Amino acid sequence: MIKILISIAVAASLLSACSGFNQFRLDVQQGNVIDATQVAQIQPGMTPQQVRFLMGTPQIDGAFKREDRWDYVYYRRPGIGPTEQRRVTVFFENGVVSYVDSDVPQPIALDEYPVELDDN
Repeated sequence: MIKILISIAVAASLLSACSGFNQFRLDVQQGNVIDATQVAQIQPGMTPQQVRFLMGTPQIDGAFKREDRWDYVYYRRPGIGPTEQRRVTVFFENGVVSYVDSDVPQPIALDEYPVELDDN
């Protein structure tokens, strides 16, 4: 009888360890932090040195032996919440920026924010 009670207690404790409690997970962050204001500052005609100063060292520069393309990738998986991914590709022609391809939303200018004034 005691063996049965011990077996039930052990089984119950093992099963309770498999319950649906959220475990603590560390935040995982990889790549350069990409800010919308940084991306907006990249302009055609900038030199690679200016882009590197603004954005940092690219994760992939000269991918597939192409010296005219730099890729910046940002990935963040918080312990709780949705995963965030951003990508910016800077293309160069003749040693200057020709265009930027990005999935980062453009920043909203301060004058575009709706302002409500109270008459009180």
